[in-house]
Amino acid sequence: MVSFVPVAATGVGAILLYLVQYISYKYSVRGKLPAAPRSEASWWLGHDYLVAKNEVGVEYGRWTRMLGPVFRIKSALWQDDVVIISDHAAVKHIFGQAYTYIKSPALQPIVVKVAGRGIVWAEGDEHKFQRKMVSPAFSTSAVKKMAPYVMTCVERLIQRMQNDCTNGGVFNMCDYIPAATLDIIGTVAFGHDFGPESPEGKAILDAWHTDVTLFSSFAGFLAPIIIGVAPWITKLPIKALAEDGIAKKVIHQVGRKMLQEPPNLDRTDMFSILVRESWQGKLRLDAGRRLDDATLLDNILTFFLGGFETTSGTIQLILHDLAQHPEVQRKLRQEIFAADSSDIDIIESLPYLDAITREGLRLHPSVRDTHRTAIHDDVIPLKNPVTLSNGETVTSLPVKAGDGFIIPFLVINTDPTVWGPDADQFIPERWLKGGSNPPVDELPRGPWGNVSNFVDGPRHCIGWRLAVQEIKLITAAIVKNFELKDTGATVKKYTSPTVQPFTDGKAGYLPLEIVPIHH
Repeated sequence: MVSFVPVAATGVGAILLYLVQYISYKYSVRGKLPAAPRSEASWWLGHDYLVAKNEVGVEYGRWTRMLGPVFRIKSALWQDDVVIISDHAAVKHIFGQAYTYIKSPALQPIVVKVAGRGIVWAEGDEHKFQRKMVSPAFSTSAVKKMAPYVMTCVERLIQRMQNDCTNGGVFNMCDYIPAATLDIIGTVAFGHDFGPESPEGKAILDAWHTDVTLFSSFAGFLAPIIIGVAPWITKLPIKALAEDGIAKKVIHQVGRKMLQEPPNLDRTDMFSILVRESWQGKLRLDAGRRLDDATLLDNILTFFLGGFETTSGTIQLILHDLAQHPEVQRKLRQEIFAADSSDIDIIESLPYLDAITREGLRLHPSVRDTHRTAIHDDVIPLKNPVTLSNGETVTSLPVKAGDGFIIPFLVINTDPTVWGPDADQFIPERWLKGGSNPPVDELPRGPWGNVSNFVDGPRHCIGWRLAVQEIKLITAAIVKNFELKDTGATVKKYTSPTVQPFTDGKAGYLPLEIVPIHH
């Protein structure tokens, strides 16, 4: 006869353990932090669905104004509460301690599925190694050498728009800008044609349009959460889960073919630089570990996806800003015509174009937020004191291994206590000499622009130079050749999977009136 005593004892033990953990959490500083209203949370989707179904930054911003820059929200599928942090001192600390606050382990299966085991996936010593190996492809000199190739792709974009917009009219910018950034990243990453007319380019663009629509659906919201909670689900024999994405297939296919060829010592594309670094490593006895072919390809894929999707979304939304602010557009066009130069260095150094780029990045970060999980106990300093539920005030936040945090970029970039009462408005002049911005040490930290978009510390965005270059050269070329006019359509920003424009609920759609300028 089976005894139920051990089973019952195990059940009681589990309940007691849960109660101890629950009570311990409730009486901890983290458990007493301000919390988003439970009445706004779904019983099984927590506050996550409310964040996802509303425009980027809306809910995080509302709760921050209500509760302050440090508060808790209820996570989906009964996971632990996560803390939202936009306090500048805390964010600086988390980004600076990048190997204590790693990217959420729940996201790792998704990262592997989409981009492989490259620099975004890597943590700790593996990240340090990969970062060291791929850095030569993103040095100042390397990006400078890429500029003429970027400009050639921009000229192809302008020619395509001129052919389509001969008599002006309303056009969807999502048909042009993603194709241009794909062309650019294909050229500088591989020296390969990924233009919209190429088979590979067309396949990736078609897949991108499908993904933008898919990710904006409820299934697109829920699937990553389920995979994060139960990563083993990706091992099931389900075709949609088993197959890699189109971009991953294409990049690996092109890359493997190129790896069969001897390394080219003269080419300046990312792929050739990384192959040369590893190839030279094979010849040096003291070189230590080299970047193996699989990791090299996964990094190229990572840069490819980042340089394509994220940059295109920001550029489109900047163009929409310019269409809504014709006086800013006219001032920029005058600056470009006055420069009257095809010199890329001169274009990139134009002060008003620089201000527009900074303002566009500030208002349109390409991702909604970043998730971090502590792997060691720590104490996070706070710039602003936080009042707990029991009335106690704290100036630092004790952290336990396993605690999760979300850092919302747009909230940091539009904090009125930093940027002023017009923080949510498009005002490039704030970046010019004598503008309204506070001293630099009061602004967010990062490798460029005093915006949070590129993160900070050891894991700051390695491709920021190329992203800034793309934004400036594409924006300048379009404004030089076309007048952009607002159509009056309501354009909103949603994460799908990066931040993209939606118009009247339609994913990946940004209509602007385009009027050719005849030189």
